[in-house]
Amino acid sequence: MSETRPDLRHASDHALLVTVAREISVAAHRRVRQSLAVLEGERLPGVTNLHPAYASILISYDPAAVDRRELCAIVAERLDGARRAQVPKPRVVEVPVAYGGNDGPDLEVVARHCGLDVDEVVRQHASGAYLVYFLGFSPGFPYLGGMPRALAAPRRATPRTRVPAGSVAIAGSQTGIYPLESPGGWQVIGRTPLKLFDAQRTSPALLAMGDHVRFVLASAADAEKAWTEEPGTVSPPGRPCTIRVIEPGFQSTVQDLGRPGLAHLGVSACGAADPVSLRVGNWLVGNPEGAAAIETTLLGGTFTFGAATEIAVAGSDFFPVLDGRPVAPWRCVRVPAGQTLTLGPTRDGARCVLCVRGGIDAAPVLGSSSTHLTSGLGGLHGRALRRGDVLWVGEHPQAAPGPRAFDGGVASRLLARAEIRVVPGAQWAWFSKEARSALFSAPYRVSEDSSRMGLRLTGAAVTARDGGAMLTEGVSLGALQIPGDGQPILSFVEHQTTGGYPQIACVIAADLHRAGQLRPRDEVRFVEVSLGEADAALRALDAALAAGRKGR
Repeated sequence: MSETRPDLRHASDHALLVTVAREISVAAHRRVRQSLAVLEGERLPGVTNLHPAYASILISYDPAAVDRRELCAIVAERLDGARRAQVPKPRVVEVPVAYGGNDGPDLEVVARHCGLDVDEVVRQHASGAYLVYFLGFSPGFPYLGGMPRALAAPRRATPRTRVPAGSVAIAGSQTGIYPLESPGGWQVIGRTPLKLFDAQRTSPALLAMGDHVRFVLASAADAEKAWTEEPGTVSPPGRPCTIRVIEPGFQSTVQDLGRPGLAHLGVSACGAADPVSLRVGNWLVGNPEGAAAIETTLLGGTFTFGAATEIAVAGSDFFPVLDGRPVAPWRCVRVPAGQTLTLGPTRDGARCVLCVRGGIDAAPVLGSSSTHLTSGLGGLHGRALRRGDVLWVGEHPQAAPGPRAFDGGVASRLLARAEIRVVPGAQWAWFSKEARSALFSAPYRVSEDSSRMGLRLTGAAVTARDGGAMLTEGVSLGALQIPGDGQPILSFVEHQTTGGYPQIACVIAADLHRAGQLRPRDEVRFVEVSLGEADAALRALDAALAAGRKGR
């Protein structure tokens, strides 16, 4: 690759990858920042997210909104001027840390591994000059460079199921700070009372790419802080209709079409796992296609309506019943006040959506009402619904649309999931012909150990050349990542914005909703298609949605 011209290639049919260097260095970091500056300068058509990393930028875009050849030409033209781009001067941010004790339970482990006493580990760690290379992994998580080499320590053999927010930790030659409570395998040596990510702030992330960080000593008392406080339910004024959760089911959440544009903060777009069913359900009740709804998973739930309204149930068959009377899915249904809808266990795929006229009135967080379970953002307090919760329904200024239905046969074909089409991914060239053939030779089974973050698959092992070691890069929605054991992981709606596993392929935009209907123990076969075929599939999806609409 030329020193002056970045490498630009397709990472999927809905993402481009810009690579400016092959190493982690201050020079590569500056080139990433310059490239990001010119890409952010004037809004790129159809672009939904920019994911900067150590030496690359992933550009996510909507293939239905822009021709990829035109986008490639615009990106290449802008990158030609990146060397001349100015970047902001770095800020110096002081981060107070209480080292050791309950706040740093692994401090002594690190000290023993490094052959140092505890005080020397603290002294060296606090004296380091740290650079924020980028934010990724989770909202506000800083990838910091500059830790003294003497402090390098391996990850924990067994990751913790809970690492408190604010934990300062070491893994290998890296140090980082957990902005939110989450599982993690890094060695925790201290904790800061600062909130690294707060969705209510004007700038949600405390740190930014290019900042310099200094750790300063703090007392244990300084680090004691309430990191999570769930507010009470507030009644929006003038909202006559409510939905009371009688039984929440397995995992019911409030979802809309997501919050794009925040990958540079480590926030994935999230949103409905099956956006096609959400769009159809909202059309059925006369809402904008992105209105918030209740998305249920595997086992539905029971919901009572406080006022007369119209609803639609779309997606997989959860056998909806309204006050003991079966309700046809894919139709607009009138619901009298006080009636109760029950959604049973799924008879087919993984999810259905319950759309109500006016949409679920959940306060937007960073521009969206979608629940991001991993980080606790959006929806109702950032979590799955619970028994006794009350949801408010928004007002709708327009008259009811009248009876509407979507063709069930078309819906069935749209949600078929035995085969899912993919295009070559960002690291396709890293895999031999035999490894690629293995991916397509037989079906994979969806593991029980799957979530909205990723679907783990079991089947033929796929291995990359040279062990697959790579610099952390942006991760596309639908990417098939290949970890060390060779078993693919399908990056799902709450996927990490950056990752270090090679991406052999990526689900095409037209089939992402099918991935949202995969459930544990399903078998799925991947089929390779070209970018041109992916474009044709997207046009066919739009045509099917138009053909399925009745009763207009």
